[in-house]
Amino acid sequence: DQGEDTVFGHLRRALEFNLDRMGGNDLPCGLSADWNDCLRLGYYGQSLFVAFQLRLGLTEYAKIAERLGKPEEKSWAEAQRDTLDTAIQAIAWDGEWFIWAIGDDGTVYGTKDYEEGQVYFNTQVWAVISGAATEEQTEKCLQAVEDELFTPYGLMLAAPPFVKTPVDVMRSVVFLTGIKENAGIFNHTQGWGVMAECMTGNGDRAYKYYRASMPAAYNDRAELRQSEPYVQGQTTYSTFSPRAGNTRVSWLTGAAAWSYYSAAQYILGLRPELAGLRIDPCIPSTWPGFSARRRFRGTMIEIVVKNPDGICSGVKSIVLNGNSLTGNLLPANKLLERNQVEVILG
Repeated sequence: DQGEDTVFGHLRRALEFNLDRMGGNDLPCGLSADWNDCLRLGYYGQSLFVAFQLRLGLTEYAKIAERLGKPEEKSWAEAQRDTLDTAIQAIAWDGEWFIWAIGDDGTVYGTKDYEEGQVYFNTQVWAVISGAATEEQTEKCLQAVEDELFTPYGLMLAAPPFVKTPVDVMRSVVFLTGIKENAGIFNHTQGWGVMAECMTGNGDRAYKYYRASMPAAYNDRAELRQSEPYVQGQTTYSTFSPRAGNTRVSWLTGAAAWSYYSAAQYILGLRPELAGLRIDPCIPSTWPGFSARRRFRGTMIEIVVKNPDGICSGVKSIVLNGNSLTGNLLPANKLLERNQVEVILG
């Protein structure tokens, strides 16, 4: 709360906050909570969700440092990330999925031997989003998400539910099973599952997840969802509840932003970057393609994507205003006031 710095300096301070607060396994402390307000691990308890977010932060910091011509800062961030990777691989992988926390008493949460909350959604998908998971780990932990956490109404935050776990560790035990953080479907997190699947090129599974929690998908069964059909809700009751599919706490949620972000930038694959607009769709194999209109830095871009081979991902060719491009980036310096783009997947 004191002093001043550049934005870049603030980014380093944010990373250092976690790096200065590490537990006994060289993983960052969860402190009062990581994202899950119900999680209490003690001051030195370690959160794998924070670890994966820290890893992503270090990666992005290194990229920014490189662009700014700061090789020392880039090397610092990459060295910190390498140390973190070693700690993650030493303790966090349980053979089929990643654990989710270590208490300050040494208790490891999220192993096959821990009866409740064995598979925890956040750590599986953020292991992939952060780049911490190996190729084999990615395949296995995302399969565990589908096998253990997917329901027709969305992805559960954890399973099995918390019943016996001490309330001073996981306060969601006070909720009925299948509700909110107690094996409920937290809609805030659904976009993360979509993003992780798109990053592996699995458009079929990504869209299955997106559609399961999509409000408009309930327009002809509103009596099940019991919430406005045009708005996201915070939580949906899972199959561990006798009222599975009911959605509660509308308007008060970060789910709307992640829903839009995961659909626009990962399923449709329209991602703004410093050099231009990346077009990298990951769609269901049954889609023949799609069309989109995107405003981008004062220009209008009309995009038509064609999928003649019925695949999920992979750009074969891009034509911008009649000119073929190499790769899948629309360079900002080649954009006109109005643009026509044709993309062929293959």
